[in-house]
Order: sequence, then C-alpha cells, then structure tokens
Amino acid sequence: MPDIPVWNKCDNLCVMCANTAGFARNTSRDYLLPAQARRLERHLRGGAAYRKNARTAGAWNLTGGEPTLNPDLLKLLAYFRRRLPGARLTLLSNGRRFADPAFAAAVCAAAGRPFSVAVSLHGPGPALHDSVTGVKGSFARTVAGLKNLFALPRPPEVELRVILHRLNYRSLGAVLAFLRRVFPGRDYRVVVMHYESEGRGAGNAARLAVPLSATAARVNAAARALLSFPEARLYHFPLCLLKPPLRPLAAVSLPPEDRVYPGPCRGCALRPACVGLMRPYFRAFGASELEGPV
Repeated sequence: MPDIPVWNKCDNLCVMCANTAGFARNTSRDYLLPAQARRLERHLRGGAAYRKNARTAGAWNLTGGEPTLNPDLLKLLAYFRRRLPGARLTLLSNGRRFADPAFAAAVCAAAGRPFSVAVSLHGPGPALHDSVTGVKGSFARTVAGLKNLFALPRPPEVELRVILHRLNYRSLGAVLAFLRRVFPGRDYRVVVMHYESEGRGAGNAARLAVPLSATAARVNAAARALLSFPEARLYHFPLCLLKPPLRPLAAVSLPPEDRVYPGPCRGCALRPACVGLMRPYFRAFGASELEGPV
C-alpha cells in the first residue's frame, strides 16, 4: 500500500536521507489532518493521491521527514485507523520522540492494531550512529525510545532497520550483536538493506557509495546472527549475491519501475523472486557484480 508522507521536517540530518532538500521546504499545512484526510479519501475512491507504492499490497507506510514531529500525529493516527479498520499501519521513525514514555504510549493507543514502528540504527554506539544522523545524542534517545516501546503493556510490532553504506557497512556484525545484547528476548524484526541513492543520499555519493558485493559480503558473514533473530529480512540485495540460506530472507523490496534486470539476469531461475538492481545503482555501478544465470 502507499507510502504516505506524514511530515516534511526531521530532527535528524541523516547523510543518506532519500528526501530532497526541497521536500523540507514544502508547506507544512499540507501534512496536517485536513490535507491528509482529503488525500486518503481521494485514494480510497480510486484517485491518484500518493506517488510511491500507491497500489502495492502490504502495510500503509507513514513516512517523513519524521512523522512524530507532526503536531496532528495522534489525530492522524486515529483518523487512519477509523478509515482503515484492520489494515496494518507502519510508522517509519527515527525513534527519538519515543524517549518520552507518555508519548510512546499515546501514539500506540491512537494507532490501534495492527500497528508497527520501524526504527533505524546506524551503528552499535553513539559515535557512528550520531555521525550518520548528524545529531549528537540521537543514538541515546533512539535507544531510550525503543526501550519505552518494548516496555508498553501492549507494545507495537517493532522493526529495527540497518541501512548499509560506506560509512557503516563494516559495522553490521557489531550492530546485530548490540541488538541481541540490549534487547534480549524481545520479539522484533531485523531488516538490513543497502541504501538507496536518492535525495541527500545521491548528493553524498562520494561519501556513501559502496558496491552491493561489499555490503552483501558483510551480510553473508553475519548469516548466523541474522538467522538467529525471530524474524529477519534483507532489502535491495540480488539473490545471486547472497548465500543460499539467506535467500529466503530477501524481499522484492522495490516497485517494478525502480527495478532493473540486466543481462546477467537473463535465464536466471531466481529472477521471479529477486529484486534485481536498484535503477540508480545500475546507472552508477552497472551489472558486473551479478553472477549470471543461477
């Protein structure tokens, strides 16, 4: 289902953010409840209201910017739940505002169920995480927010995301070890993905660009740890770059218009279940890393 931008501002300055600088300059009233309600009603009538994943099956993804900064967030969540009974709402957040336990509880109460919160960790500690977000102290608040979500009497489903790029891909094993150490026994999903070269991320390509073969090698090296979590998923990784035990974790994580299946994919038996290459990645790196028919 669609990606719905809930707010156009963010309190992080992530170096790989997929949003453009112009997105933050949009008029904020376009993201408050009246405008959001008009767009959703247009979508429910079959109109073109959302640009990304408009008719893709799955969760309704509430994105940003940082959605938790929207002053109408609680009203928005209650409205979406009323108009989408039984549908999965997924809030993509940096998790910092959940460091306030009352706010964490209020958000989950307004969202109802099924509801999930997807939060990214960019490193195993503040030095790396804060250097990626551009905000000192962001790691501590994100971790505190996650602890508050897990502590709720009826916690939401939690998805912990690790977005790999040149600055942090070598730390994947350490991040997974941190999760096991700090959140033992918790039921959450781990998602590891290669970053998308869009928006600020595209502008910072000189700092971020790394071959898929390099990030996939780190994923393969962490196979045992990934398979030990209750649930793990891999986004944006061609199947031929992954060890066979990890391939069931890999999702077709992009809509058709964002995927490329170049020459080496022809005749590959894995292609129907494979994401192929991200279109911007293919333009920058080509297809030489792919193994060809499998």
